Amino acid sequence: MARLYKCKKNNNMKMRYLKSIVMVAFLSLAAILVFDSCSTSKKTATRKGDASITANTPDYKRIKKEINTKGSEFYYPELLRRFEAADTTLTVEQLHYFYYGTATRPDYSPYKTSNYDALHKALEKETPEKEDWENAAKAIDEQLKTDPTNIRFHMYKHIVYDNLYGPDSEKTFDAYNQVVMLLSAVSSTGDGRSKETAFHVISVTDEYGIMDVFGLSPKMQSLVHDDHGQSYDVMELEENEFGLESMYFNITVSMEALDKMFGF
Repeated sequence: MARLYKCKKNNNMKMRYLKSIVMVAFLSLAAILVFDSCSTSKKTATRKGDASITANTPDYKRIKKEINTKGSEFYYPELLRRFEAADTTLTVEQLHYFYYGTATRPDYSPYKTSNYDALHKALEKETPEKEDWENAAKAIDEQLKTDPTNIRFHMYKHIVYDNLYGPDSEKTFDAYNQVVMLLSAVSSTGDGRSKETAFHVISVTDEYGIMDVFGLSPKMQSLVHDDHGQSYDVMELEENEFGLESMYFNITVSMEALDKMFGF
């Protein structure tokens, strides 16, 4: 979807996303404090030259129970309603339950068909017109109806809304906040810089959405398994402004869903 980044607002968009990362870092620190006895099991890893890093592994059994309990602050239909309304009072913990709770839903599939073709078709012109942006918005909205936590499509939504309604509109601001909220949920599990502190994601699409937000491009992808039944996508990165050589994603929940799908 490189064409989206050719719009005249590209530089401002990139800077706004980079600023959101700072916000996410602070939210991640809050998450570490909040998850003491909540939905996660905690482990501490130390990298050479770094202080101890606390990583939070989603406790899917507990998450599934809470999101299906009416009256719980983590009841999924209510979290979905609030997220779709871009409710910024949602806590990092609630966002954690919302994002990872999606992977416990009956209709969960880590490899859902994406509406990329309709999106590309809407924006195939070198300089899209208003009608093209409107068609792109329709394609995005259609995708998010059945795939509400798709980070990449939420990022596209923000870019399209920025061009359609302007950077200061409430719709654009809400779309931006939804990206930040999803990033805060994922960053509550780690920093993506090692297997021990990998970002836990519920779909491959989200891996690329996160890299898009950071402005990172992968040059090689490796699937790695450890002795504890965990699976990782290790992305070797092109040279970037953050000096990151690799980014790690824990994709265990996706692999387990795939195995179940094929009866393994």
